[in-house]
Amino acid sequence: MALPAGATTTGGRWVFDFKRDSNGTVTRYKARYVAQGYTQRAGVDYMDVWAPCPARATVCAVMAMVAADDLELHVIDIKMAYLTAPMDMDVYVQQPEGYDVGAPGTVARLLHALYGCKQAGRLWGNHCHKTLTDFGAERSTADPKMYLWRHAVHGPIFILVHVDDMAVAAKTLSGVSAAKDVVLSTYKGRDLGASDTFLGMSVFRGRAAGTLSLSCPGVTVPILLQFGMSHSRPNKLPLPAKASLGRTGEQHLVDTTPYAELVGSILYLSTTTRPDVAYASGLLERYMSNPEEQHWTAAKGVIRYLSGTVNYGLCYGGSEALAGAVDANFGGCPETRRSTTGWVFTWNGAAISWGSKRQPTMSTSPAETEYVAAAAATREALWVRKLMVDLGQPAAPIEMAEDNPACISLIATPETTGRAKTIYIAHHMARERVAMGEVKFTYTPGAEVLADGMTKALPTPAFDTIRSRMGMGATGSGAAG
Repeated sequence: MALPAGATTTGGRWVFDFKRDSNGTVTRYKARYVAQGYTQRAGVDYMDVWAPCPARATVCAVMAMVAADDLELHVIDIKMAYLTAPMDMDVYVQQPEGYDVGAPGTVARLLHALYGCKQAGRLWGNHCHKTLTDFGAERSTADPKMYLWRHAVHGPIFILVHVDDMAVAAKTLSGVSAAKDVVLSTYKGRDLGASDTFLGMSVFRGRAAGTLSLSCPGVTVPILLQFGMSHSRPNKLPLPAKASLGRTGEQHLVDTTPYAELVGSILYLSTTTRPDVAYASGLLERYMSNPEEQHWTAAKGVIRYLSGTVNYGLCYGGSEALAGAVDANFGGCPETRRSTTGWVFTWNGAAISWGSKRQPTMSTSPAETEYVAAAAATREALWVRKLMVDLGQPAAPIEMAEDNPACISLIATPETTGRAKTIYIAHHMARERVAMGEVKFTYTPGAEVLADGMTKALPTPAFDTIRSRMGMGATGSGAAG
C-alpha cells in the first residue's frame, strides 16, 4: 500500500544470528526481519514499552521449590512469539530487502507485532496473559510473569514466562503435559522437555540426591575468550581482601568500551547465579564513567576468579526454611563516604535473592547505616514473603540476621530524637513491619552474617565460608552431592 498522508515509515532490516546452549555451543542459525524501533515516535507509533520477564529471584525460588518437592520441570520455546500478537496502532514498515511488491515507495502496514517494534514485547505479554488466564491460570501477585494453574486433577501447576520461553513445573509429568498441551495448541513452539537449559542458565538435576543446580558456564566461557583470559592464572578471590577503589585522576582508559562490556558481563552473572561476585560488580560499576587503569585491573581480577570457578553456581536441595541476612559497611566508599547495603535470602539450601548497593545518603553512625540497610532488606523481605505465599508456602515472619545491637534497638524502640532524628522517614519501615509481625531481626555475630560478603571484600577463609553457606559450589554431573 501507499504510505498514508501524515504517516511515517519505520525502518527495517534483516538480522542474522545463532543460538547457543548452556555450554556456549551453537545449536541453531536464525534469520529474521526486524523493525528499526528507534525510528518510531512515542505517542504516535507506540505507547507503553515492556516485555514479560520474571524477576531472577522468582526463577531461583521456583527452582528451589522444584528441588525440594521433587517436581517435574519442562521448558517450552515459543516460535515467532511476537508475530502472534495483533498490533494496537498503525505502523508502516519498509518492505524487506529482496521482497519488492508494487510501485516504488510501497510500504507494508503491520497487522501483527514485528520483532524490533517498541510495543512488540508488551503486546505479546498481554496476548500470552489472556491465553493463560483463559484456561484458568492465575497471575502471581508478587511477580506478574509467574502463573499458577490449580488443576482439578493434577494439582498446582506453575508457569514462568520469560519473553518467548516458558518453564512449567508440576508434581507429575501428566500435569506438565496438560499445561504444555494447552499452550502448544495456541502457539507454535518447541517442546524442549526436561531441558538442561533455561534463560541461558545450565540446569542440572540430581534426582537421587534431591538437588537442582543453576550455573552459567555458557556465559562465563565466552567472556573469558572475548577478553583473552581463558588460560589466565585463576584468582582465589574476586577482589583482594579489604580492597578499596577510588579515583586518582590519572591513567584514564583511552577506550572505555571494553571496560563497560566487561563490567556489564560481570553484572549479568552477579544477578543470575553468581552472588559471590555481587559486591565486586557493584563496586566496579561505580566507575563506568571515565574509568582508570586501576579499575580495569580490578575488573580483570574478577575475570581471573571466574576462570577458576566456571562451573560454580547455586545448588538447591533439602527443606531449609526461608531466612534472611542484612549487613552494611559504615562509610565504605572513600569518595562519597556513603555505606554499602547488602542482603541475602536463602531457601532450600541456597540463595534465592541477594543484593549489594551503595546507600543513597550518608549516615552519621554505624547504627544508622545498619538501620538504613534494614529498611532496604525489609522491602525485599516483604516481596519475597509475598512470593512464598504464591508458591504455596506459609506466610511466616522472615527472620533476619543483623550484627548491630544498636540497630536492633532502634527497630524495637519508637525513638524519634537523639540518634534517630536524622534518619529519613522512609527508612522507618523496618520498625513498622517488625511491629506487624512480618519480619523479625535477631542478633548474629558479624562473622556469621551471610550478607557480610555483600558489603566488603573478605579474606579467603571468610569468603569461602560465606560462598559455601550461600549454597554455591561446583555444579554438574561431576559435582559433589
